[in-house]
Amino acid sequence: MSEEIKAQVMESVIGCLKLNDEQKQILSGTTNLAKDFNLDSLDFVDLIMSLEERFSLEISDEDAQKLETVDDICRYIASKSSDA
Repeated sequence: MSEEIKAQVMESVIGCLKLNDEQKQILSGTTNLAKDFNLDSLDFVDLIMSLEERFSLEISDEDAQKLETVDDICRYIASKSSDA
């Protein structure tokens, strides 16, 4: 997985979810975004839309439901980038 993609995903997560310093410290590739940051469905939709815009791709609702961690998101984006 590309470190560049991971850095961009982390930046998107931090910005979109407005994480505080303590939350930034626990954010890692394996952090479960919904559980660890108590995301509601609107927060998650905002994050997905932010990622779609940043990476110029469309994430289906079905695929979005599978994206639980930063690593999941990175793998998904990398697979879509290689499909292009």
